[in-house]
Amino acid sequence: MTSNVQRGSPITPSAKSDFINELLSIGEVYSPLREEKWVSMMKRGLSSFAKAHWNTFVRRTNRGIPQKFRWESWKVAMKFDENVATASPDYHTFASQPNEYMSIIQIDVPRTFPELQVFDTEAQQQLSRILLAYSNYHPEVGYCQGMNFIAGMILLVSGFNEMESYVGFVGLMKELGLAEFYKPSFPLIQKYIRAFDALTAEMWPDLHRHFEREEISVAVFLNQWFLTMFVIILPLRTVIALWDYILFNGLPSILSVALGLQYLLAPQMKQLKFEAIMTFSKHIKEADSKDDIRVGRIIVNQAYRITQSHGNIDEFIQQQDASFASDLEPSTQFVPPDDSNSSRSSSSRRGKSNTLMSLVSQLGIVQSPNDDVGLL
Repeated sequence: MTSNVQRGSPITPSAKSDFINELLSIGEVYSPLREEKWVSMMKRGLSSFAKAHWNTFVRRTNRGIPQKFRWESWKVAMKFDENVATASPDYHTFASQPNEYMSIIQIDVPRTFPELQVFDTEAQQQLSRILLAYSNYHPEVGYCQGMNFIAGMILLVSGFNEMESYVGFVGLMKELGLAEFYKPSFPLIQKYIRAFDALTAEMWPDLHRHFEREEISVAVFLNQWFLTMFVIILPLRTVIALWDYILFNGLPSILSVALGLQYLLAPQMKQLKFEAIMTFSKHIKEADSKDDIRVGRIIVNQAYRITQSHGNIDEFIQQQDASFASDLEPSTQFVPPDDSNSSRSSSSRRGKSNTLMSLVSQLGIVQSPNDDVGLL
């Protein structure tokens, strides 16, 4: 990938933004007609178009959002225009106000996207301020490990616009209801984990029995999947394809996406022992390729099919017991990605075999990069 980012030289904000846009565009394939539709919506104003034609707008976002329109589209889901008035006035005060979360934020931020050279000291300082500000803005939730990856992803997609990223993060936590994941004792996460476990037993009984034989609790890997919205375990371009779907289909779609991901992983997981499963589930991010977006769309396709075949996923989640069980209790002690060999270059691993794409091939899924998925 061509980039103006050179090692050892200062990286300007515009160079960072250009680099990220180029990075996240690799593997995009859109027909001229789809491009024209997005240009037309932009001219009308995405927010105005979405209010007038919500179903059409969601259908188009579910098909995949072109990178150059992604941030403005995500802002619609985050209700940016509504939240900017309440979230932004106190930002600088909250971002400089010390609290009990400062030390853990300072530990977690350098572990966020260590493979990206553009996520430099300046970007880390931006992320630290965003997280500190939010923990002061919403003290009931404060800060929890995992938020750094979500706010960090928003910062990347926004082109490192700190104020917009903060408002977007506030909007995501509020409008998607993601803040509920991080409340004390994690009652909602517990419901999601129980729902995932129950649906795994129904959809993949052999895999569920294998987990039981190996004494594996799905909570061991699910807490990282849910609390980082898959950022910590999947390639960035796969994640943005999943977020395009999740942001416009509600918090319960995180569960269906997790099940869609497990659809790809199940054949391999059934062959692995405990230690190998733990390693595999935590390191499927290792290789990235031009197929990352395509893999994300395939996961979304499976998520949609699961939603259609199981009715009201949200209702099923809410029926689950929110009390802790020792075998399903979520942990928030994340093992940070191994960056010991990181060159802080996003292209350092390009060209390696994509683990997820290999699994797609093994399952015999045939889908061209430009195919619509599910309802789309």
